[in-house]
Amino acid sequence: MRKNIHKYLTRQYMLSSDYEVFHYLNTDLNIVNLHHHDFYEFYLFISGDVKYLIEGKSYNLKLGDIILINTKELHQAVINSMKVPYERIVLWINKSFLKGLSTPTTDLTLCFESIEKRSVIRADIETQQNIKTQLNKLLLLENHKDFGKDLLYKAYIVELIINLSNFVLDDKSNSNIDVKKSNLIDRIVEYINNHLDKDITIDELSKEFYLSKFHLAREFKRHTGTTIHRYIVQKKLIEAKELILKDYPINSVYKQSGFGDYSNFFRAFKNEYGVTPKQFYELMVASNFKN
Repeated sequence: MRKNIHKYLTRQYMLSSDYEVFHYLNTDLNIVNLHHHDFYEFYLFISGDVKYLIEGKSYNLKLGDIILINTKELHQAVINSMKVPYERIVLWINKSFLKGLSTPTTDLTLCFESIEKRSVIRADIETQQNIKTQLNKLLLLENHKDFGKDLLYKAYIVELIINLSNFVLDDKSNSNIDVKKSNLIDRIVEYINNHLDKDITIDELSKEFYLSKFHLAREFKRHTGTTIHRYIVQKKLIEAKELILKDYPINSVYKQSGFGDYSNFFRAFKNEYGVTPKQFYELMVASNFKN
């Protein structure tokens, strides 16, 4: 069967209110910026020489690795070399859509939201093939004109998430993921995430962790791919968006997400996302993206 390869898109927002799926094959892609989404991302790595940065941890990917990203995680693919084409299948899933497919006894969002969630999963060959088959079913629906398409994609996504969740919960694969991390950076990231409502400064972090500002900045950039200031701003904006979608008043969100004043918050939000906080809310409501 001929592969239906999609043209690589730089947009990081969904056009659909339910899901979008892409099969990418790149031979000339150099840089993917550190980013996050307002939806879940399910990623199957097929080929390439790539490491993946997620919240200060660096994963060297192997064929068949599965990545699960939630809405609060900053992440970035780092392409080491293009000698091997960079191929992957990426599934974007709206949070409220996946919650709507769940039941009181089966929460399909757990593999993205559980505190025990694994960001990178290295499954056995059989599980990899099953996952790829299920993703290909979704890809084939792109040109599906027959009866039942509106039910099939829901069934395929439910089957995909249940099969993966069962594999993760069974946890027979003590997967030996090749991950590079720093206990120091893990602690700094945790500190930042636990104090987003505060005015966090590099001076404060330097004192908290008994490090020079130079050493702190260098180590943080090395492990996360971004500066401390940039990371803090992005995480505060992610928190602000979560609050906006929970119907918190926009004129109070800036305080709860740790911005000094509304004008700084407004400017940072508009610069990052290209829309104002109010426009973001209206766009999400119109697309049924609210939590």
